Amino acid sequence: MLSSKKRIKIIKAQYGRKPIGARKVYRLLKRSIRKRRPISVIRLGDVMAKLLARHNIKSLYSVSKFLGIKLPPSQRMLKRIDRAVRSAHVVGLSHYKGSARLLRAYMRKTKWRPRIVTDSFINDRLYEGGYLHRLLKRYRVALVGRAAPEAARRLRGQGIRIPLTVSLERSGELNRAQKLLRRKRKKYDLVFVGGGVPGRILCTRVVKKARRSAVEIGHMMDALSHPHAWSKKGDSRRVFKKRWLRKLNRKKR
Repeated sequence: MLSSKKRIKIIKAQYGRKPIGARKVYRLLKRSIRKRRPISVIRLGDVMAKLLARHNIKSLYSVSKFLGIKLPPSQRMLKRIDRAVRSAHVVGLSHYKGSARLLRAYMRKTKWRPRIVTDSFINDRLYEGGYLHRLLKRYRVALVGRAAPEAARRLRGQGIRIPLTVSLERSGELNRAQKLLRRKRKKYDLVFVGGGVPGRILCTRVVKKARRSAVEIGHMMDALSHPHAWSKKGDSRRVFKKRWLRKLNRKKR
């Protein structure tokens, strides 16, 4: 993977916008909690670019279970994705040429301009820079996603309080997760979500319905649940994705 500086340079050239860095995102989250003005932070990578642009969705079939949605997506699901993306406060944009082309086409078609842009690998940057752990230690953070229970167990073992964990493996669980987070909103200040495509939708719903800030951290929930394995050299993202696909296939059998 390219360095953060190189990705930022490419993103600026591709979209004509200068992305903010991990420290700025961290500060925005702290301010949102302090002033009680919740924000959502989501990322648009290869998968989201294809879904938003309705382009080559067939290429996603092999990882559909990992994404948490049925393919081909219904018009209702596509509208939910579109609505969530366009209402997000901070949006991570892909630096990859193909994905950037699709996202630019989507922006032109919808006349949408993200309020604040960052790197689509902002989740990695927040984790590697220690900002996720700072937030975990400073605030009451609820965890949402497949790996949330294991991440909570690991973090509690480090003396970090996790007031709530919520499962989110597929889009059919969105309403249940949203209602639970709204009902328990007094127990937490911030939400970390690692729930594939449904996770993007949930982040913006949490802001609107529960009045709490939410960050879509993707595979960093795996890093929180298996920090030692994640720190090893190699393509950790691919390793974790394959692990989850194997687990989901076993469930099906």
